[in-house]
Amino acid sequence: MKSYGKADTKSKAEIKKDAIQSSDESIQLYEEEQKSLQEKMKKLNEKQQDIAMN
Repeated sequence: MKSYGKADTKSKAEIKKDAIQSSDESIQLYEEEQKSLQEKMKKLNEKQQDIAMN
């Protein structure tokens, strides 16, 4: 019966590990998207300044 408990605990640990890894991947994608959007905003602001000067 103890071996079942250990297997169950290991299984739960693996599930939690997978969930954490999935969360980490989501955070990384979010950070990459944020960086991309910041670069796009910077370019738009530069274009807006160019238009305002002309």
